[in-house]
Amino acid sequence: AVTEGPVAKIRGINIVGAQAFPERELLGLFVLRTPGWLTWYTQHDRYSRERLSADLETLRSFYLNRGYLDFSLESTQVQITPDRRDIYITVNIVEGETYSVSDVSLAGQLLLPREELEKLIQLKPGDVFSREKLAASTKAISERLGNEGYAFANANAIPNVDKAKRTVAFSIVVDPGRRVYVRRVDVAGNSKTRDEVIRREMRQLEGAYYDASKIQLSRRRIDRTNF
Repeated sequence: AVTEGPVAKIRGINIVGAQAFPERELLGLFVLRTPGWLTWYTQHDRYSRERLSADLETLRSFYLNRGYLDFSLESTQVQITPDRRDIYITVNIVEGETYSVSDVSLAGQLLLPREELEKLIQLKPGDVFSREKLAASTKAISERLGNEGYAFANANAIPNVDKAKRTVAFSIVVDPGRRVYVRRVDVAGNSKTRDEVIRREMRQLEGAYYDASKIQLSRRRIDRTNF
């Protein structure tokens, strides 16, 4: 018979170097935690390398969405006691300084009026830098070009950092890629109704240029038919 010993549990998590935000607030972002009244069910008090990696990325995003462009995770130590019952995690961070946005410009092949694409940019001069808003901006531009048939459109933000002034400017370079033509719409995995019934709900027509918004609309309409 195999007798399993007690499962090691996390007894302490410390974030060293946090000054701008209370350590308690930062630890509240983590999935991993010390034993509590719900952890017997969630098992979030049990160490997992994947969970820790996800928590550290959450921590990084928290800072990068609040202007801390220089934020870095210096080191992470995971220590287990000799009896293998208790685990202690120490995360060492360097917050760095906050940065504001000095300028956001568009470059590359825009294909659409500059004013229209500029409205999709969520970061404006004077705003505190946010990685989340920058990513949402480039995604919105790519999706807008997708609605014009450019299924592989890409928008990349190139930063220009001024460490002395603690500002960052971005040039969003637009690459539309080639325009895509829809040759055929296949309906797969459909056993309840004929293809024609589902095709009737399709707003993306064969023989037309690819349109991401029409595909999304078609998907929602088909979902509503309960087929």
